[in-house]
This record gives sequence, structure tokens and C-alpha cells, in this order.
Amino acid sequence: MADEETFEGYVVDIACLRKYPQNALLSKARRHTLDCALMGHCVESGYGVVGDDGVARYLDSGATPKVLDVLKATRANRGIRLRVGRAFRDGQMHTDRVDELAPLP
Repeated sequence: MADEETFEGYVVDIACLRKYPQNALLSKARRHTLDCALMGHCVESGYGVVGDDGVARYLDSGATPKVLDVLKATRANRGIRLRVGRAFRDGQMHTDRVDELAPLP
């Protein structure tokens, strides 16, 4: 496992990620709405990021406030893309940075 990693993808709350079939993760993530991501039970579930390869990476609970800061500031309504930086500390990956990316054309 790398000591640090950075990856990009579409933010989806874990409650929704658990409902989506594996073969539909990317298409569902591209359409996932801001309103859904900010619903109470969705925020409580935490977040993941679905990359363009269709793989979901689940974020640690410490990422939630960082993701919420981005979500509250975005002008996008759906398909919100993030770049996440995290590092391996104390036996776990910890999210250090979450930034919004420009939407893909």
C-alpha cells in the first residue's frame, strides 16, 4: 500500500453506493445529485468517490467535513467531481485534502 495517494472521481454518499449495482457505478455516479449527497442520512453514511474506471474508493469518516465543505460551495447540481489526497497514518488511510474538479465536457 502506498504511503500517499491522490485520485479523482465522482462523489457519492455510501448509502447510495451500496444500492448501485457494480456494473452501473460510474453511470449512476455521473448523475448523482447534490441534493441527495446533502440529505441527512446520506451525510451520516459518509462518502466515496467513483473513478472513471468505475471503481469506488470509500473515504474515511474524517473526509466527511471536507467533502461537505466542497458540496456546500459547489455550483454543480449533479456529477460532482473531486480530487482526493490521503496518506497512510496509524495503520489507516486518512483524507488530507478534497478539492472540486471542473466538470468533464
